[in-house]
Amino acid sequence: MTPDANEEFGVSHILVNELPADLGTPDAAARYDVAAVFTRRPDPRELKLLEQPAVHARLVEAGYPDVGLRVADRRLIIERTNLDELAAGLAQMIGQILADIGAQAAAEKVRRDETAAEQVRVETSRAAAVVAAAARIDFRPHRSTYE
Repeated sequence: MTPDANEEFGVSHILVNELPADLGTPDAAARYDVAAVFTRRPDPRELKLLEQPAVHARLVEAGYPDVGLRVADRRLIIERTNLDELAAGLAQMIGQILADIGAQAAAEKVRRDETAAEQVRVETSRAAAVVAAAARIDFRPHRSTYE
């Protein structure tokens, strides 16, 4: 299935081949970066919103002060976490953050589109008024009614 621009902003799965090779062994690190694939290509506004300090503040407030989120192409890199932490609630938290960002970006786009449509209506009306005013101009000679 091809991701669609109308699809909710989120992540679909973890890239298992990008997990640490020693995962599950006694030598494995307790925390590592996890790469997850976005459900669709993020738009620029979503990326900007994802970089806002408020996103990290939400993670801190939810009890994940060491976790960071960054984007690498079509991947969300969840920094300094692990699969257990993701399974225990962090994944759902990230899913909610991304859904909120997607909804906010979509609402902003609707407002921009409505503003642009109104500007087009105003400009069309103004142009029609100018054309009508110009059409009322009469260059034909006429006699004065007072002669």
